[in-house]
Amino acid sequence: MQGPLDGYRILDFTRYQQGPYATVMLSDLGAEIWKVEPPGGDPGRASDVSGDGFSRYFEAHDRGKRSIVLNLREPAAVDAALRMAERCDGVIDNYRPGVMDRLGLGYEQLRARNPRIVMVSASAFGSEGPQAGEPGYDVIGQATGGVMTLQALGSEEEPRTLPGGFADQVGAMQACIAMLAGLIAAKDSGQGQQVDVSLLGSQIALQSVYITGYLKDGQQPHMRRRRMPTFTFYQASDRRWLVIGVVDPKNWRALCGLMDHPEWESDERFATAVSRMAHTDELECLLEACFATADRDEWLRRLREADIPSAPVNSYADVEASEQVWSNGYLTEIPDPRYGARRVTGLPWNFSATPGAVQGRAPELNADADSILSECGYSVDEIELLRSSGALPA
Repeated sequence: MQGPLDGYRILDFTRYQQGPYATVMLSDLGAEIWKVEPPGGDPGRASDVSGDGFSRYFEAHDRGKRSIVLNLREPAAVDAALRMAERCDGVIDNYRPGVMDRLGLGYEQLRARNPRIVMVSASAFGSEGPQAGEPGYDVIGQATGGVMTLQALGSEEEPRTLPGGFADQVGAMQACIAMLAGLIAAKDSGQGQQVDVSLLGSQIALQSVYITGYLKDGQQPHMRRRRMPTFTFYQASDRRWLVIGVVDPKNWRALCGLMDHPEWESDERFATAVSRMAHTDELECLLEACFATADRDEWLRRLREADIPSAPVNSYADVEASEQVWSNGYLTEIPDPRYGARRVTGLPWNFSATPGAVQGRAPELNADADSILSECGYSVDEIELLRSSGALPA
C-alpha cells in the first residue's frame, strides 16, 4: 500500500535497535529500505529467539526491509555500497562516530557520489565532546540522560530503568524525524546534509519538562508511587486497576460528586491542585476507600457518564482484544510464509490519502543481494565476482 514516502529509498547500515526501528518507521511510511548486514548478519537476529527460530527482537526492528550482506573490509564491497547510495535518498547508521569514515562510507564520500544524499548517524553520545567515540546501548542512554535518576522514588533510593529498550526507541523516533526533515530539505534545495542524533540527546529532549524545572530551581525531581492523587491508578473491589486523569477543575468537581463527597470541593486540603498535592497521602487514602466499593467496570461506567477522563489498566491481552486498537490499525495482521498469518504492531499514524502499511516480515539474511545489486547496474558476472572475492558472502 502506498505511503507518504513511496518512491524514497533508504540505505540502512544499522544494527540492534536504535537505528533499525528508525528505518522500520520509514518502511511503514512507504520507503524502500536496503539493509546492509555484516557477514553473519545483524547481531539482533540472535536476540530473543524462540524454539521455532522466531526472533521477536529482529522481527519488531527489521520488518519490511530487504537484506544484503557485504563484507565492508573488502574494497569491492565498499564500492558496491557507494553504488547503492547513488540510488538512495538517505543513509542511516548507528555505529560510533568515525566508523563510517574509516570504512570509506562517511558523508563526504557519499556526497561525492550523490549530492542529494541525507545521512543520519545515530550514536550514543553525539558527534562532539569527550565521550563522542564511546560505545553505548539503551541502558547507557537511560543512565547518562538522567531518566534512571528521575525514576528513582527518592534521592536515597536506587535508580530504576524503563523497559522495552526505552532509550533506543526514543532515539529511533528522533532519527526518523531527522531523516524526514532532511529529505524535505533536500527536496527543496537539491542538496543533502549530515544529521547527528544520539541516545543522550534524545533522553534529554524527552524529559524537557523536568529538566527545564531543574535548570530553573536546581531541584532534582523523582518519581512517586503515584504521580498525583487525581492523576493516577486505583484498585477496584474486584482487584482490577483503573486510572483517572483529573486536572481540570470541572472534572474535580464531578469526581467529588461521583464519590458522594461534594464537601471535598471546598475542603481547604483539596480545593486546589496545589493543596491536593500538599495533602496527597490523605486524599489517596480517601480515594482508595471509595474505589474499593465497586468493581472496575462499574467505576469506568460511572466515570465515563460523568465525562471524567479514565481508563482500565490494560495487559497486552487487553490491548490485543481492544476494538479501539484494531479500529485505528494500531495492531494489524500480515502474511508470513514461515509462521503463517501473524498479528503485529501496526502504524501509529493514519494518513487519509497515503496511508502506508507494514511492508512485510523481516527479511531472511542476504535474501535480496542479487536483486539489489542488479538494480544498481551489476551484471550476473559482476555479482559472481563479488562473491568470489569475499566482498559478497554467500
